[in-house]
Amino acid sequence: MSEARSGRDAEAMRKRILVAVGKMIVRDGLAAVGINALAREARCDKVLIYRYFGNLEGVYEAFAGRSDFWWTVEELTAGIDPKRTSLAEAGKLILRRNALAIRARPVTLAVLAAEPTERTALVVALETIREKRALELGRWLGEHYRVPEGVDLAAVSLMLFAGLTYLAMRARTIRVMNGVLIKTDKDWERILDAVDHIVDGVLA
Repeated sequence: MSEARSGRDAEAMRKRILVAVGKMIVRDGLAAVGINALAREARCDKVLIYRYFGNLEGVYEAFAGRSDFWWTVEELTAGIDPKRTSLAEAGKLILRRNALAIRARPVTLAVLAAEPTERTALVVALETIREKRALELGRWLGEHYRVPEGVDLAAVSLMLFAGLTYLAMRARTIRVMNGVLIKTDKDWERILDAVDHIVDGVLA
């Protein structure tokens, strides 16, 4: 077997293992992922997992390094022109894109659900990435907009982003909370309309 072919086979196996861990997290929860179970899911010898990743923590770290694990600032701010778009309108659009991005990432939602009780490398990586991207987004807003005096934009953003993230996570297993439906796109349009009103009220 050529060196190039061997390299392609190894990369394909790494990818298969990472795809398998994502499937297991969504289907069975983070706690169900172990080396033996992962090897069965990926249909490979567990020796290959140790060879390519070192251990389960190495698998988690590699999975967290995937570009689709958490949104990027570019994903949330694409097409926003600060010269034509007010801070309020930009904020509403960013929050809507955040909700869409989180809801579209089932593995991320499953890891978020495990976050309060499990301190795996994947949970820690999610926290690290989330904090890093939040600070990057804050810098982007600070470079492009002037925040009204007296508005603590960081704290307001924290509450809104955290609220939307929590609702997206809970919508995995329940359909209503405090009498408000949270499951479907139509339900989320109602929630995001409410967020729009909050942003308008804060940044008016």
